[in-house]
Amino acid sequence: MLWRIGSWRFDLRSALLGALVAWAIAWILYRRRAVIGQRLEQLRAPFKRWWARNQRSTGEKYLAALQEQLRRLLLFAPEDPLQVFVPPQFLAPAALPATLAEADEGPSTVLLSHEALLHGHARLSLYGEPGTGRTTALAMLVWLIAEHDLQQQRPYQRFPLWIDLALAGELPDAKTAPVQVLADMATRFMPQALPKWLVAQLRTQPSLILVDNWDATPLEQRRTLAEWLNQAATALPQSLWIIATGPEGYGPLVEAGFTPLQIQPALNQDTPVRLHTGWSHALGLPETEFPEENLEIMRWAIAAGDTFAEQTLRVNLYLRYQQMPYRPVEVLEALLRTLYLPISGLEDAPENIPAAQELAITLLAQLARILRLEKRPVTPAILQELLERLTPLTDKQDKLPAIVRKAIQSTPLLDHSGKSVHFIHPLWEDFLTAKALAAETAETNQEPILLLEHLYDPEWRFLLECYAGLSDAEPLIKALLREGLTLVDQPDARRAQEALLLAARWTARSPEDVQWRSYVIKALVQVIMKPALDAELRLRLAEALALVAGEEAYPFYQMALRQPALPVRLAALRGIGWTGSVKDLKLLSAAFRDSHREVQEAALRAIGDLGIPEAYRFLAQLLPQASDELMLVIAEILARQPESWGLLNEATTADDLLVRRAAAYGLGFIREPWARERLQQLARDDSQWLVRSAAEASLSVQQPSTNVALAPPQPEQLQWLMAWAAKHGLGLGVGEAALQLLLHAVQVGDAPSRILAARTLSQIGRPEHLPALQALNEEQDPAVQQAAMQAIRQIESRYRGIPEPPAPAPEGTELTQP
Repeated sequence: MLWRIGSWRFDLRSALLGALVAWAIAWILYRRRAVIGQRLEQLRAPFKRWWARNQRSTGEKYLAALQEQLRRLLLFAPEDPLQVFVPPQFLAPAALPATLAEADEGPSTVLLSHEALLHGHARLSLYGEPGTGRTTALAMLVWLIAEHDLQQQRPYQRFPLWIDLALAGELPDAKTAPVQVLADMATRFMPQALPKWLVAQLRTQPSLILVDNWDATPLEQRRTLAEWLNQAATALPQSLWIIATGPEGYGPLVEAGFTPLQIQPALNQDTPVRLHTGWSHALGLPETEFPEENLEIMRWAIAAGDTFAEQTLRVNLYLRYQQMPYRPVEVLEALLRTLYLPISGLEDAPENIPAAQELAITLLAQLARILRLEKRPVTPAILQELLERLTPLTDKQDKLPAIVRKAIQSTPLLDHSGKSVHFIHPLWEDFLTAKALAAETAETNQEPILLLEHLYDPEWRFLLECYAGLSDAEPLIKALLREGLTLVDQPDARRAQEALLLAARWTARSPEDVQWRSYVIKALVQVIMKPALDAELRLRLAEALALVAGEEAYPFYQMALRQPALPVRLAALRGIGWTGSVKDLKLLSAAFRDSHREVQEAALRAIGDLGIPEAYRFLAQLLPQASDELMLVIAEILARQPESWGLLNEATTADDLLVRRAAAYGLGFIREPWARERLQQLARDDSQWLVRSAAEASLSVQQPSTNVALAPPQPEQLQWLMAWAAKHGLGLGVGEAALQLLLHAVQVGDAPSRILAARTLSQIGRPEHLPALQALNEEQDPAVQQAAMQAIRQIESRYRGIPEPPAPAPEGTELTQP
């Protein structure tokens, strides 16, 4: 019985049935293989991510986490910041001449590329006004170094460390090791980082230490902080330090050996197109041609003072919502309402959405005011109390407060991760603070005393501009015009220039119906007509008038053309270009035939300023008629306008060799592959040496810059000072003794030695050196005066607001604790 149960017999019918079922299943699986494969991939994805995370090195995890933190600091937090990054350049102090004979030769500054920051001197500070891209330039260096070092098995060329001085914390303790303090400061920005691991990396490999928000340090503490940074940099000899600062108050860093570099944002005629292309890719949108009317608005905005950040806001508003307002505050307002504060949860009562959004904006404005002006932290509980105080009594019983609370908690404008709430980007904090102040002014009808006190403060510049676009800024404008008109005739008219240009800029960016517009126009006209005005200032004011008055300024420029003073006529010609039309080509053509070389060039540039195809074709036709020198001016004008690049390329085939030479010169300004290819063809194939030489020169200009930042000059190492001391039988000394000899050269030297001494002090001078430089203002030599004035401006700017260091205690006295 057992044998019969355990035996096996082949059943043909069952086998056939099983085969049919297996075949059917296989056929179904084959037909749905794509769907099944996709589902399996979805099921495997979490495991693959877990496996990848565990396989990555700690360094890779750290780099990815740091980049994720930094991405939040960038406007719109792009997934791949390199897609939308337009690298700025930096103005760095040039190397000083080696001999007295070269005192008048060589530039005082050189341009550096963004990548050059990673080479050269190991202590740098990047300075510029808010909105110029200091934080972005600093952050993008982390992506720049994110290349695998195969030899050392590291995911970066240097170990990156980010320190944000705006985050709460005390000054470094002098008794604690600098490396430990660095690690502790870094964890304020990246709390998930382990201090012990950071210390180990800093001690064992080259590092890149990026310090943001130097200006958040109180003025009276900056000397102490700079001294500590010097000690920390000395303790890490393989480290590269780059600090982002404002345009003023960074003098202690220079004393600590940091070379200051002025940021030059990439703002030109081509910037809107590059931003449009980059953000189209970043947002996953098909790349389409940028509409001409929108391109013109963005170019107008650049001329009216848009920062790179504001250009980024404009292009994102257009790509996301197909809107392109003129005024900057309109761009901010539109993004705030559409992208950052959408109201959900009121679908059953859509008529309440505007009220909910207004309450949310009012709450954000009050939050920004507390953070910006009162400098006190706001916890979630305080934010809730603020919401309850702002909610109208009639709305407290319905769900409006809950809807607003949800909108505030989910907005990308705020960071809720810590114990207190703060804005991620200062641009939005300034804009919303301006909204709060504008509402207060409208309610109290009082002059904005606080804003008048900060009229020239660079850290308040964007806030003030927003306020002027939102509120009645007449008291601010009148204060600027009053000071500008009073000081414009002084020998040093810098404050007058700043005041007049600020008034013009705020007016151009404000609504067209503001009452003070006529005051600004009248003041600008009055100053432009002054015969003794500096030529550069006159031109800037003439351009500002065109931006403020638009076509209404055209009659004034026509009238100014009849003035006997040549400088006034030159500015008027440019004004015709900024406000004229195709009918003015005849007038400008006549000016081109004037006997004065300056008038001829001004007429050519005015034709280019018209910005129309007829003007570009007219310039191309003038090429054979112009002098050799003016041919180069025409070629440069055509190269600055992308719309006229085809005309310049066409000129490279002209029969006239001088026209081809000028065209080759112009192509050197165009950083496009086709321009480089055409220059290579000219350098290789043109029959005339003059053209080939011009093409080779343009190609050399397009080569990547090899300039790097240099260390601040040390007086004892200056060859010209050694030679001057030897000539006069003086000892050079070291350190402070050499600096005293430099000051002696300022006081008793000849013109070349005074020029070089002033140029040296412009880089390393301190406030106590100003009297010696101010004495040079009485010199007869204009070159000496110019060098001294430049040094005075540099020293005053970098030490503005910095208290004098305490005097050293007399010898033999004991220091006691207070």
